[in-house]
Amino acid sequence: MPISLFIEQHEHGLAFYINGDLQFHSADEAIYHEYLVIPAVALAIQRFPQTGLRVLICGGGDGLATRDALRFEQVKEIDLVDYNPEVLELARTVFKPYNLGSLENDNVTVYTEEAFEFVLGLLDEYYHVVICDFTYPNSAEETKIYSREWFQEINRVLIPAGIICTNGVSPEKNTAGFWCLYQTLQSADLFTKPLQLDIPSFNFHGYGNWGLFIASPQVITKNEIETISLPNNLHSLTDKQLLEAFIFESAIADYRHQVTIHTLESPQLFYYLLNQSSNQENLLIQSGKHIDFLTIEDTISVQIGRSDSLNLESVAQFWLENIYCYEVNSKNSPDINRFLPARHRYHSPKMTSSWVAHVNELLTEIDVKQLLNSLLLRAQELPPQIANELKNIADKINSNQPLAKLSPKMAEFITLLSVTLLMANLVAPDIVFSKGSSSSGSSYSSDDHNFDTKFLGFIMTGIGGFWLASLFSQSQDK
Repeated sequence: MPISLFIEQHEHGLAFYINGDLQFHSADEAIYHEYLVIPAVALAIQRFPQTGLRVLICGGGDGLATRDALRFEQVKEIDLVDYNPEVLELARTVFKPYNLGSLENDNVTVYTEEAFEFVLGLLDEYYHVVICDFTYPNSAEETKIYSREWFQEINRVLIPAGIICTNGVSPEKNTAGFWCLYQTLQSADLFTKPLQLDIPSFNFHGYGNWGLFIASPQVITKNEIETISLPNNLHSLTDKQLLEAFIFESAIADYRHQVTIHTLESPQLFYYLLNQSSNQENLLIQSGKHIDFLTIEDTISVQIGRSDSLNLESVAQFWLENIYCYEVNSKNSPDINRFLPARHRYHSPKMTSSWVAHVNELLTEIDVKQLLNSLLLRAQELPPQIANELKNIADKINSNQPLAKLSPKMAEFITLLSVTLLMANLVAPDIVFSKGSSSSGSSYSSDDHNFDTKFLGFIMTGIGGFWLASLFSQSQDK
């Protein structure tokens, strides 16, 4: 995916965006970076007194996290790895007045590489502190550096009792995603404490309050946090504010038990970021009850998912396993996000809910007779059993026999095929109706190309319907 960098100049500073997402505003970036870096390094100094600390910073190519790590004279070595040379160049030029030339410090070594690959090649138990300062993930691939496997590698390169602090997401706006990261860290044998903070520029852009995690292979106690020594001349962080950052509204905190761990084989995080569950809206209601995570010792309390929740096959399988578990108008109503998840940033659960509200109307727009006759033109490409059953249904419909008089199995088949067509339009509109673009943003104007892709999309949808019906029949026979 092409990366777009944009700097917005202001009278007294600047704002930096990657792909339209704010990375930092110079007016308040100190809030984020001080919380990300200072407590972790201060705690490591307390645990490793009179020791020259080695620090790894993953991401953070703007040099701002490095600047704050260099506040401590005990930090003798910093390795920074960032895959984007353009951001690193900005750090050495445009951002230099803000990062104080941190990347040019003799104790700092910069590597232009992918963080995951870089860490895989590191020695065991080498760093006292690891800071993960990554951008907000905008694709499933970008969540690789938030997976359990990633945090297991970080744990491996940490000296026992070392500290990791990692960027999270908003516990207010992305509650499930936030706690997914929390539980994923826990599953990598890291004792984890969540923090939340208010960054005005983030709130202005609608990102909500922001979340971080500080973790270690060794338990982090409240007494340790209370007694760490913060450096002088900080812009925002104080001892009192640090302690308050670990306190969460109970309704939001309790949601941590309702998520699934994020792994490479079961990448749940991106699903959570795209599909905020409808019942999470109630979490913003203030109950007056709070949980101080410095006073509790959580253990991992959730399971690893069985598959990718955004994979179309997994969605269909979930339908087959759960579609009959709910009664119409029942209080035990399903979470529509699980049945029709948003799979792209240009989709949203609200769009899905609006779409579902008009399903009956949409179904009436499908010309079943034309659909079946069109598919029969390609019947030789289908398995004989499916082709014969399709012809049988078409004969009945062509003789004007209403669907209601068909056998339940046949009616079910048509319904599944129609719903598959509609669902495919929701989850993959470009390929189904060939609107002339793809997820990569490329487009073609050739009439032949448009015809081919439209027909391909149509056939793929039809085959998907047969596949779904076949799965359903198999599940019913068991």
